[in-house]
Amino acid sequence: MSQFCPLCGKSKPEKALFCSHCKEKIEKEYEVDVPAEKERIDTVMIGQASAGQEPVEESIDVRRNLFVGLLVLGVLLVAGFFYYGNTVRKGNLDRSLWDMAVKENTVSGYLTYMQAFPKGKCYNLAEESLMKLKENEAELWRKLQTSENGAELRDFLTQYPQSPYQPLVKKRLDSLTWVATLNDNTVESYSNYMVMSQSGEIPGDYFGNAQERYEMLFQSFPVTQSDLDSIRLTVDGFFTALSALNANEISKYLAPVVFRFFNSGGGQREKIVGDLIISGARTQAPTIKFLPDISAVAYEKTLIEHYKVNVPVQKSFTEGGQQKTVSGYIIHLELDRDFQIITITES
Repeated sequence: MSQFCPLCGKSKPEKALFCSHCKEKIEKEYEVDVPAEKERIDTVMIGQASAGQEPVEESIDVRRNLFVGLLVLGVLLVAGFFYYGNTVRKGNLDRSLWDMAVKENTVSGYLTYMQAFPKGKCYNLAEESLMKLKENEAELWRKLQTSENGAELRDFLTQYPQSPYQPLVKKRLDSLTWVATLNDNTVESYSNYMVMSQSGEIPGDYFGNAQERYEMLFQSFPVTQSDLDSIRLTVDGFFTALSALNANEISKYLAPVVFRFFNSGGGQREKIVGDLIISGARTQAPTIKFLPDISAVAYEKTLIEHYKVNVPVQKSFTEGGQQKTVSGYIIHLELDRDFQIITITES
């Protein structure tokens, strides 16, 4: 017999039909037992000898028939092996990849299936699904242009990773994220925005603004608790008085000379307070309330023992009979050593 395996061409024992690797593969994948030829021949010859018959010629016939039978079996097994590889296994892979494409339901998923199986059973269905997705993609973008929902925009980016609308969607998401960051108006929110920008999650068009505001509100200098308590007392008392246009209380927190008061320049304390009262009288009622976040006060003590203070503030006002609140303001104050305001501006 040949010393080479009919399946793989590698060497094998002379009386074995296949090499050990192919024998193991056939038995495992097709669940059949490949007989050892030598054992079968020996069994036949022993049976003939015990019956008193001449085993030589018949053993040759048995050997020949056995070889032919095993050869036929080998051919069938090889044919089955190739059929399984080319048909059954390929069909299973086709179905598996199609199931994945349906579950993913993306343009790239359907394209992957179509490229892998150009004659696949579901090729036409994949093509139809892809075209439908492209139509849905354009329609969805039209709706997202005015969306205020960041989650919807993120879902679009996930569902259509190769969409030509990706840059526009990301820009819209960046804008909404910045608005939300301003509404929070905290060190943490500005830090988070910068991290999202650096990671590529959003374009980061407002990175410079976020960094500037982060530095305003981040307490980078050592804090003395007594100084911090006095600063908070001044900030809280002043904005409460300003919201109520209470002249006496406002005067308590202003220095005798104020070098800058918002956009009106500076002047004597009495003049600034008088102008505020006159302005309030014209409107007959206070129209704006200032809501500082006292817990977020950040300050720096200067060499002349003044205090440069930043504090996030909301403004609440009535417009058209409705109460509205606007966030994102940062008020900048400079206090003298008596914790009275000598300048006040806002971002």
